[in-house]
Formats: sequence, C-alpha cells, structure tokens
Amino acid sequence: MLDRTKNSVQKFFESLGKLKAFWGFSSLMDDYIISNCNAMLINELRNINLIIFPDWSNLETTMPSASFANAEDLANVLRTLFTHPARQDITLLIYSQSLSDELQDNANSLLFETVLKLSLEEVVSEDLNVGLTGQLTIQEWSIIKSLINFRIPINNEDRYIIQQPEIAQVPRCDLSEIEQPTIYEAARLESWQRWGDYFADSESPENAISYYSKYLSSCPHQINYYLKLSDVLYKTGQMPAAITTLQNGISNCPQAEELYYWLIIRLKQSQNYLEARNFAQQITEKFPENYVFKMLSYLMLPETYHTPQEIDTYRAWFQDGLEKLIQEITMNSPNEQKKAFIGISHHTNFFLAYQAKNDLVLQQQYGQLVHQIMAANYPQWSQARPIYSISNNRRIKIGYLSYFLCSWSGTVLFLNWLKYADNQNFEIYSYHIGHQIDAATQLFQSHSTKFYHLPNKLEQICQQVIDDRLDVLIFPELGMDATTLCIAGLRLAPIQCMAWGQPVTSGLPTIDYFLSSELMEPVNGQYHYTESLVRLPGVGISYPTIEVDSVNRNRLFFGLREDAIVYISSQAAYKYLPQYDYVYAEIARQVPNAQFMFLRSGISQERLKRAFAAVGLDSLDYCVFSPVLPRDDYFDLLSLADIYLDTFDWVGGNTTLDAIACHLPIVTCPGEFMRGRHSYGFLQAIAVTQTIADDTSQYIQIAVRLAGDIDWRYSVREALKLSSKVLFDNPTATQNLEAFIKQAIAART
Repeated sequence: MLDRTKNSVQKFFESLGKLKAFWGFSSLMDDYIISNCNAMLINELRNINLIIFPDWSNLETTMPSASFANAEDLANVLRTLFTHPARQDITLLIYSQSLSDELQDNANSLLFETVLKLSLEEVVSEDLNVGLTGQLTIQEWSIIKSLINFRIPINNEDRYIIQQPEIAQVPRCDLSEIEQPTIYEAARLESWQRWGDYFADSESPENAISYYSKYLSSCPHQINYYLKLSDVLYKTGQMPAAITTLQNGISNCPQAEELYYWLIIRLKQSQNYLEARNFAQQITEKFPENYVFKMLSYLMLPETYHTPQEIDTYRAWFQDGLEKLIQEITMNSPNEQKKAFIGISHHTNFFLAYQAKNDLVLQQQYGQLVHQIMAANYPQWSQARPIYSISNNRRIKIGYLSYFLCSWSGTVLFLNWLKYADNQNFEIYSYHIGHQIDAATQLFQSHSTKFYHLPNKLEQICQQVIDDRLDVLIFPELGMDATTLCIAGLRLAPIQCMAWGQPVTSGLPTIDYFLSSELMEPVNGQYHYTESLVRLPGVGISYPTIEVDSVNRNRLFFGLREDAIVYISSQAAYKYLPQYDYVYAEIARQVPNAQFMFLRSGISQERLKRAFAAVGLDSLDYCVFSPVLPRDDYFDLLSLADIYLDTFDWVGGNTTLDAIACHLPIVTCPGEFMRGRHSYGFLQAIAVTQTIADDTSQYIQIAVRLAGDIDWRYSVREALKLSSKVLFDNPTATQNLEAFIKQAIAART
C-alpha cells in the first residue's frame, strides 16, 4: 500500500511539474521547482474550473503551514475532488493573488503537506489539476475569471474578495453538490460555451470549433451557437463547413430567421450568387413580413462578374427589384415602420457603384426610400434645422460621423481635415460608431474637441449630435455601413455633407453637399450627384505623411523573379471588371519577362487564365497572388516593384498614394466618374502626368514602354521623388474646406 500511495503522490506532483503554469511550488519530492508562469495558466484550465478564496490573513512565513486553519478547508475540498468521477475534467484554482512571493511559498507548502496527508487515505489522483493562481495581471485574471464555472465556499474565506461585484457574479456551488450529475453536466456544457467563446476571439480561433461542435451536439437548438460556429469556420477559411453548419441549424431551428439570413450571406460570399439570390426569394415567401429578406431578394449584387454581360443582367434585376421594393413598402403602423427600418439597417448598395455606371437615379430612389423610412421612425429628427448664431465670437462646430474612424482607407484620407483645423474658429466633434479602436482612432480623438465612441447605438448617437448643436455634420463615407446611411437619412445638423470615402452619390435628400476635388471631377460631374457638388481646390485633401523604411525583403520572398519586370496591382477583387482582363495579357505578350503581382488575391484567376489563353499564354507563368501583407512587407514589395498598374473605372486612392510615396511609376487611365479619377488627380497635382493614358490602348503602350525604357522609368521615379511632398501633410486642404464651410453658413444666415 505504501508503494502505491507514494506512486500516486509522485504522479500527482509530476503532473504539477509538467504544468509549470500558475504556482510557485517548492515540492519536497524530487526537489520540483515550478516557476510562476501565469501566462500559461489558461492552457491548463479544463472543462470544469473551480476556485476557492482562502483567508490568508493569518498566514505567516514562520508558522508551520500544516497547522494553518485553511489546511482543513483545503483537505475537504481536495478529498472530494480527488475522488470525483470526472476529476480528469476538473481544475481547482486556489486564489493567492494577494500573497507576496515569500508567502506564496508557504501557501505552496500548505498544499503539499495537505496532499501528503491525503495520500495516507489513498485518495490522491494525478488526474486532477490543482494549483495556486499566483499573482495575476488584470488581463490574465479577467480571462481566467470568465472561464471559471463555480466558486466553492469554504469555512475560512476571504470575505472582502468574495463580496467584490466581479466575484459575486461567479456561480456558487457547495462541496456537497459538486458530485451531482446535473451539476457536472451543466458545468460541462457551460465550459464548452466559454472555451468556444474564448478561442473564437483569440489568435487561434480554429480551437473554438471543437468546443462549439460538442456543445451543439448536446444542445442542438441553440441558435446563437450555430452562428458562432459558422462565423469561426468562415474566418478560418472553411466556407463549405460554415454553410453546412447553418443548414444544420435551420434543420433543428426552422423558425430562426437569423440562420436563414446568414446562410444567404455565406452563399453570396462563396460566390454562389444565384443560389443565394434564389434562396433569398424562397425565404421571402416563408417570412413575408421580414423586410431584410426582401432587401436581399431584390437588391443583392455579386462582388465580381464573369463577363461584361453579367453586369447588365444583374443591374436590370437590381433596378426591377428596387421598383418592387418601393411599391410594396407599407408603413401604416409603428410595427410596419420598425420592420422597414430593420430592413434598411441591414443593407447598403455598396457593390452597385462597382458596375461603372451612372448610379444617380438608382441611388436617388434608394436614398428617398431610406429617408422615408427614417422619417417615419424618427420624425423628431427629420425636420430642417436653423443655423445657430455665430455671433459673440462663437466657434463653428463641425462634426465627423463614421463607422470607420480607425485605420480604414475611406476615412484616413480625411484625417488631416481634423489635424489642421483652425482651433481659433472651429470646434471638432467626432462620433465613432464602429467597434474597431486602433492608432488611427486615437489620432481622430486627439484632433477632436470632443470625441464619442458609441458603437451601434443609433438613437444615442443621434441625440448626442442634436445636443452638441453642430453647424455642419460631415460623413467621410456613405454607402459602406448601413447604420451610418440610416443616420444620414435624418436631419441632425443645419448643413450635412459627405466626402468621398465612398465616392458615389448618397441619393439622400438630407445630404446637402458632396465634398470632392477639382482635379478629380469631370466637367459634367454635377450630373452624377443629388448633392450640390463642391470642387475643393487641388485634390481636396492632404494625406498623412507615409514613412517608407529601408527594404528588408527581396523579391524571392514574395515569389518574384529577380530578373522580372514586376507590375503590381493592389486593389480589391470587385474593382477588376472583366472587360479589362485582356490588358494584362496584352502587356505580357509584349513584355515576355513580365510578372504581375496582385495583392489581396485581387482579380479572378479563372478570368485571367481565360484572357492569357486567348493570346496563347499561360497566366500561371506571369501572375503571382498575395494575401494582405503586414505594413513593412507591403512597402518592401512596393519598393521592389518596377511599375504600378492602376485599375479602370474605380482606381486606387490610398494605394496610389502609397505607390507615390515609394516613387513607383503609376499607369492610370481616368474614367467617366470621380471614382475612376483619383490617381489622375494626384498625378496632376504633382505635375507628373507622363504615365496618364487616354484609353486602354495607350495604357498598354505606357506600361510596355516603362518596362523597356529604363531611362524613362528612372526619370518618372525621380519626378515623383521631387514632387510628391505636395500631397502630404499640407494644411492648405483644410483651409480650403474651412473657407467653403464659412461660405455655406453665410449663405444660410
């Protein structure tokens, strides 16, 4: 018996030695020294995590630990858990956050001596995880606390700690109840939920899959966890499994409308657009009062197209669907008004503008619909607002409202409007309604008189804007986020403007001005907007300076040949229209050593294969594809490339400025609308216009000449190097904006 007991105790402490997780433990057996490494504690938690809060107030370094009052409490808890039938699933934490390193050692000795005594009863088991928490950081404790199932009350507890609100929220389970099967089963299910949620938000979201799957196998009617599992599968690149999960959820929860919604979205994201559209139409019939499904059924558009003819087909479907939507809407009761609001708050026409057509009529029809629905739901915020008096040296109040006051391309463009504001005459109010907080958010905040972060709180946001009594409210973008578009459909300030973070008219009757650029707008630009077009001098903005460090990578790192002429194109897939695929193949035909690097996976590889095959080439010999790169790698790639190829009809904005900062020659062809003329405007502003083409034929000629004429390519680089500073951190753009605002206010008073 003695050998068996010794072996059991030894295995128990060996398991502690392997953990090296959360206690500074000095074992008397084999001199185990287990370092206090709290960062690893989370990895050693199990399906059922319990905690006790001993009262350590009388623990002294000089007293024999075994005679301490907590020894009996600890023995009772361990005796129960060592013999628990599910001990292999249990971790017991002994809270020791308040103890010094010296007292931690004494507490460790108490744990050790208690285990030795229990070994004589032959109840020690190496299957159980036990340990002191040690001294945890706030972040560590917050995570660990979220994964604890129960607090086990003991006789000698730290009364102060257990009365704290954060501890009082931890469910209590008496030692006499811990072995009840119902308690164990409930704890196990809860742990699967908690572990799934923990990993879903971690750097290893794939670890959440098994926990969510196990939970759903036991609880097949938990709608939210089908959504969570599907989301993790989608984020980890397992789209078929994400779709299957939602289908399983619908089988078990046939009335869960949110499962149908996300199945439509996932089908669309997987490029199964027709399947998604047909499914949306079926679900609209199943849930005829759900306006969200109507919006999807009538207005959903694909992200990319296989042929130019598809664009016309889908546009006709959209136009027909929009007319039906307008005809069918009813808002005769508060309930109908609310359903209509829910519908528009889940939809934007974002992909409409990527068809390279004049969207004024369609956007105006949709904008009127949005305004009608918002006015019905919030009539108090839909009336005209007078300009407040600017007398007595009162500063003009400008507000910026966006879901994307963060490191997002469509808002960073306008950051210097805030940075260089004339604080003697203007106050800046910023309203960030999105969730992401990053370095750019901090800059927006630092350049604001007042900054509010109110994610997805529409009514609170609107009331705050009203309370701040703004003179001018500017939306850096309209069309990317549905909530922002809904807010813009109200009248919260006397003058409301939109900038070109999404460079297409909003169509809203509540937006007075479209803040654009004189160098980017075509002569007939006003005919593209329902808003009054404001052509700010130059490009209208001043971009934050881009710091480009020395190059650390080489071409081989990016899968590029050292001897190739490297063309880079770094736009999202939806900017590449099928009618221009031949351009890349034709350049390759004339530049045999060309390599095209498409970032963000860019253009459709299937379409490229077809275009290259048409001229007798294999696209795989010329094209390289890369996901989004870390910033340093991205700028290394730009510095290593030879030529930047702009897209057609919707060109680069931030990406063009990145290329200019790296002195990379840019081949561009201005389009019919402002969204196809950003690069043109930037190059006109710095008077480096040699690489601006009039049409696709000249575009190809310029791209080919840059490859073969090294001297010309070098001269363009040098011109960019000498002139580009005009575009960066220049306060003139803000001064021009403020001059317009003063004029607009004066015209209203």
